[in-house]
This record gives sequence, C-alpha cells and structure tokens, in this order.
Amino acid sequence: MDGDDVAELTVAGAPASVLSEEPVGQREARAAVAIAGGLYFVGALLCATTALLPHVSSPVGVIAVALDALLIAGVLLFAADRGWGGLGLACVAELWGIALIAVLCASSGGPDSPFALIYFFALGHAAAFQPRARFIGICVAALAAFLAPLAYEPHVSSMFAAVACVGIVLALLASAVVHTALNRLREQRRRMEILIAATAKLDRSLDPAQTLRTIAHMAVPDLAELCVIDLVDDSGSVSETVAAAVDPVVAAGVERMRKVFPLDMRSGHPVAQVLAGSVPRVISELAEDGALEQAAQSDEHEQFMRDVGYTRAAVFPMVARGRTHGAISFLQLHGNTRHDGDLLAVLEDLAGRAAMAFDNARLYAERAQVARTLRRSLMPASLPAIPGLALASYFRPSGLGSELGGDFYDVFGGPENWWLVVGDVCGKGAEAAALTGFLRHTTAAYARLGSSPGSVLSQVNRAMLGQDFDGRFATAILACMRPRGSQVQLTIALAGHPSALVIRADSHRAGELGGSGALLGVFPEPAFEEVSTVLEPGDALMLYTDGLPEAHAPTRVITPQNMIEQLETTAPTSAEAAIDALLALIGPGDSLRDDIAIVSAQVSGVSLQRPKPKSV
Repeated sequence: MDGDDVAELTVAGAPASVLSEEPVGQREARAAVAIAGGLYFVGALLCATTALLPHVSSPVGVIAVALDALLIAGVLLFAADRGWGGLGLACVAELWGIALIAVLCASSGGPDSPFALIYFFALGHAAAFQPRARFIGICVAALAAFLAPLAYEPHVSSMFAAVACVGIVLALLASAVVHTALNRLREQRRRMEILIAATAKLDRSLDPAQTLRTIAHMAVPDLAELCVIDLVDDSGSVSETVAAAVDPVVAAGVERMRKVFPLDMRSGHPVAQVLAGSVPRVISELAEDGALEQAAQSDEHEQFMRDVGYTRAAVFPMVARGRTHGAISFLQLHGNTRHDGDLLAVLEDLAGRAAMAFDNARLYAERAQVARTLRRSLMPASLPAIPGLALASYFRPSGLGSELGGDFYDVFGGPENWWLVVGDVCGKGAEAAALTGFLRHTTAAYARLGSSPGSVLSQVNRAMLGQDFDGRFATAILACMRPRGSQVQLTIALAGHPSALVIRADSHRAGELGGSGALLGVFPEPAFEEVSTVLEPGDALMLYTDGLPEAHAPTRVITPQNMIEQLETTAPTSAEAAIDALLALIGPGDSLRDDIAIVSAQVSGVSLQRPKPKSV
C-alpha cells in the first residue's frame, strides 16, 4: 500500500475500519484495482469490434492493445483479490490504460475512432478513487491523450468535435459525481472513526481533570483547530477552563485569558449565551458583525483573538443526567472548514459523549472520596503507643479501592490489658461498612468491661443477631494481651477467622495459634474456644484477614505453612519487618480479590506494666 492508503487506514489513532475487520481504505484500494482490471478486460473485448469498423489503419496495433489489455486485466484482478498494490497500482494502471487507448484510437481511425469515449468512462469510474492531486493528474493525461489526434491530423471532422464534447461532458459528470460521493463518504467515515476513537479514549480514565484534557485533545485537529471547555460551578460561574489547539501556545494563551479575564456570564460571549439557555450556538464568521467585540472580556482579550485568528465557532452545552456541567467550543483558526450539517451533527454527538464521560468521572471521584472518608472512619487513625510493645498495621483495598470492603482492625485498652481485633464482614458496599463499624465499636465496648476474648465474641454475636443486617455474617479474631513484667500473657479467641501467627525470637520458629469458633451473626449461642500462651521479649504476634492467603486464588492459595516458612526464612526483627515478609508472598503490583488487613505486635522486652504507687 502506498502512503495515501496508510493515511486512510488510521484516523485519530484508531483503526479506520468501523464495520468490518478489513480497513475501509484497503477495501477502496481493492475496488479501484478491480475496476481498473475490469475496464482493461472490457477494453480488450471492445477491440474485437474493430473488425466491423470501415477504417482500421493498423490491425496489428489493435491486436497488440487487446493482448496487452487482457494480460494487465488478469494481473490487476489477481492483485485485487490478494489486496496488493493499493491506490498506487490503480493509478499506474489508469495512466498506462490512457496510453493504450491512445494507441487504440490511432489504430482505429484517429479522430474518427469511437473508442475515444473509453477515456472518460475509465476516468469517471476508476480514477475517482484516487486522491484529489492524482485525480486531477489523470484527468489532464486523459484530456491530452483524447486531443492527441490534433497533433498528427491537420484536419479533424465535425464528428470528432461532437464526440469530444460528449466525452468531456460525460467525463465531468461521471468523475464529479463519483469522486464527490466518495469523498463525502470518506469524510463521514473519518468523522465516525473520530467519534469511535474518542469514545474509546474517554473510557480510559475516571479522573475528572484527565478526562477534561482528553476531551479537549480528541477534537484537535480533525474536528477543530482549537477546542475550549469551560466548566461551571454550583453558582453558574466558570470555575475551570481547559483548552487544546494545534499550536500548544494558543491553548495556553486561552487558559491564561480565562484566568486573567474571567468570563462575564451576563456578556454577549457565546459560551455565556449557551450556558444561559443550554442551546448550541454556531457563528460562521467571528470577524464580522462585531462577534469578536461581543465575546471579548477586555481589549487584550479581543486583540488575542484577532492575533490567533478566530474565524468560526460552534459552542455546545455539556449536559448529562439533566445537569449542565459547562460548554465545549470548537473553533477554526484561519481554516477553511465550514460547519456544515454533517460536521455539526458530529460535534453535537461528541459534546454529548464528552458531557457523559465527565459526569461519570465526577461521580466516580465523589464516590471514591466518600469511600476513602468512610474507610478511614472504620480504622484507627493511628495505633496507640504501648510501653514495651511495638505495633504495626497494614491495609490494602482490593481493586481500585473505590468500593468499601468489610475488613477492619483495631487496637485499644490499657493499662492492665490491651486488645487487638481483626475482622472481615461478608460483602462490600455501604451495608457491609455499617456492619463493620458496628462490630468494631461493639467489640471495643464489651472488651473494656474486662471480659475474656471468648465471652466478648459471644456478647458481640448476640448484639449482632439483635440487629437487622440483612443476613450478613462476619469473622473475627480477638487477642487479649496482659503484661506480666517483661512478658505478655496472650489469650486468643476465633470466630471463623484464620488463626494467628506467633514468631518466637529465641528459636526463630513460627507457628499458628488459635482454636475453633463459629461465624458471628449466624448461630444464637456459639462456643468460642480460647487459646493462651506467653510471649517472651522479641516474640511477635500477627493477625490477618483471609484476603492475604486468597490473594492469588483460585490459581494459588497461600497456606499457613507458606507464611510460616516465609517468616522463618526472613527472621523479621520488628513488627514492620514481619508484615513486609508476608506481603512479599503476594507482590506489590498484584491485583487483589479482596481487601487485606494485617496487625503485628512485638514484645520489646521493657516492662509493660505501670509501677504500682508506693504506700504511705
């Protein structure tokens, strides 16, 4: 394929084919080659009619033309079937065909040859596929060949003049209609491709600022030389302006003008008028009828628009879900592009898609902000400082983090005992978040009464059953740490949750610690087994949710034995290092199926108990 074909195959970075897998430009090239081959074949058949003509000056020349035409017809049809050559091959075939027709006419009567009309039938059907420059060149070559008999015939008959006039009229009609129709279809196809490519680009980001930049740039340069987006706030004033232009300096100048000279919403500026009535406005000549003066917010602004060369503008409101977010302006600068009906339809469609894309990004950003705020309320802002105990925590949401999960953790208590809780609520969303907050605060309330972990989980279970949580359940692990000098008495109870991990400093061994227990919110009187141990200085405790072992599920499940081996191999010396060792099993860039919450506590060896007051 030649350069013109390649240019036709891609528009705005997207495949040119919309309705089929084969690029439309290549289909056109195949059609041009096939038509040229068909014309060669028809021309070869027409050569057989020369036997009926009264004056054939060179039968050998006619036979040679016929054989050549048959041979080239076969080559061209074969090339069209294989998709070879493109418009470049069709152009060469058409020029060579003109030369052959000139030989045929000279061999069959010269100016009186009836085959002269073949020039213009061929021209009107095959050459019409070519770009404008090639099309004009083929027209000139065909006209020169048609008038060639004037060079070797001193006198031509009136018949030749009549045939010439008829041929020229047929050529102009056929070529103008076919070429214009094809160019119109190409332009419509190109604009449709721009819309499709723009839609694909709009779906790539859910960040409002990035979406605005994408919207502005996707219209330049195919639909406009300058695209300006003005957003409005709740008060109706322009709050932000984003511009894109063929010349980046122009875009930066537009944004600067909006900041220095804010848009007066009561002025005659097209954007102000569109935002006031939510009706598009098209200005065909900005330089006339005082349009620039009405749009200018200052003398400097008016001079800027004149220097840049504002010529034409089409302004559309950005309306999505019944809300006007702003206006998008498509401007031509010193350009010849007219805002015809087809182009305006494309621009209006693009404005609607842009408004919906921005609204989606805005809603997603608001939702993500709400999720982050609510998630922070479900976790402690910071871990408490406990003498003799080093604490560390980790939380990583699944996916993009915009949807609330049910994982939570907390550390509270003191000074007689400290509590660590890690839990996981069934499901995601606001309902799961409500249950998460309920469990976190209810567990803390019952634990502060001084009960054991098992009894606390029983009380939490009864409280959960007394509320309407739509059949949701939860898992939890609750650890009570009571200081005993430099040691810690640890008691753990589980409610359907993964067991804790304990790392021993003296032996560098790790193991599981935990009993049995039913899920919370399912059974009215479940039993929660308690397991106790003593943590020596340097020992560490780790509590985690099932998002960690199931990070790669179902392809690979990280078993407790995998975690134990990892901890024993790395031999972490701090609470943070122990968490890092476990996270090394999943990798920082892996996408997660579920949230991950981890809490780690390490005994430092300093007495955790406050000194008792001396008696007087």
